[in-house]
Amino acid sequence: MAQSESKTAVVLALLGNTVLTATKGIAFWMTGSGSMLAETIHSIADTANQALLYVGIKKSERGPDALFPYGYGAERYLFSLFSAIGIFVLGCGVTVYHGIHNLLSPPELSFSWVSWVVLGIAFIVDGVVLLKVILSLKHEMARQGITRFIRSSTDPTAIAVLFEDGVACLGVIVAAAGIGLSYLTGSHVPDALGSIVIGLLLGAVAISLGLKNRELILGQAIPEEEREAIRRFLAAQPTVRGIRAFRSRVLGADTFRMKADVDFDGRRLGEAQAAWVAEQLPHLDSPEAIRRFSGEFGARVVEALGDEVDRIEAEMKARFPELRYIDLEAD
Repeated sequence: MAQSESKTAVVLALLGNTVLTATKGIAFWMTGSGSMLAETIHSIADTANQALLYVGIKKSERGPDALFPYGYGAERYLFSLFSAIGIFVLGCGVTVYHGIHNLLSPPELSFSWVSWVVLGIAFIVDGVVLLKVILSLKHEMARQGITRFIRSSTDPTAIAVLFEDGVACLGVIVAAAGIGLSYLTGSHVPDALGSIVIGLLLGAVAISLGLKNRELILGQAIPEEEREAIRRFLAAQPTVRGIRAFRSRVLGADTFRMKADVDFDGRRLGEAQAAWVAEQLPHLDSPEAIRRFSGEFGARVVEALGDEVDRIEAEMKARFPELRYIDLEAD
């Protein structure tokens, strides 16, 4: 998902959850339903989470400066981590606590058509955002598989919106089931259990997002598919005999860094100077001329090596646009 698409998805989710927080809160105030309170808290957590994701996206767009020469791309991961912590504390903790409290101290049940209307609206809004995210990611998910895509993705924003709106749609179904069963049985237990289930779902999302952002903040290597493609391209260069070491790091959602110790073919670089050497041979008639020739030849080879490194790096950046920082060292 491109940065512009990530930002659009976050803005849509933020606007939708703001509206849903208000409508669900009104429904809870009118019905006293534990599942509806869980859904209200869920929407509050989602709204705060989307706000944090948006702030992270905006901050990550800043370019490099003297203090952070590789830019601020990791800001997105930091704010996504804050978001995951908020989901766990507010979404999971408060919701599960309220569900357990309702089990131990049953409230007076009140049912209203308002609950069903609000849940229907919530399902539609969350479903639209979820559908947009799925359509944006369907190509990558189909190519890599969902599990591999989630594991290798460098954009936690897309994953966060995907997880949260998926759980939001599932949470609406759970809340509707809890309210419906409580209405049919006259028992507070289904409604309270619905609240606990919603909280546990949010907890699972929070832990998954937290672990994902931890990997990215610590310096995750670029995705394996891109990493191997870069290695193959580098190894295929005619002046490269081998790659001694290859290291990479994700700096942002669309910013990668790599460093490699490369064994360049000095013989090939030297042979490229054959025409110049042929011109100089007739003049090598004294020790001083040979000394000057040797120094000039060495300088030309070193310069040729620098030009070759520049050429390879330019071609790599053209072929792999996300590879912004490249460090090739002659081994």
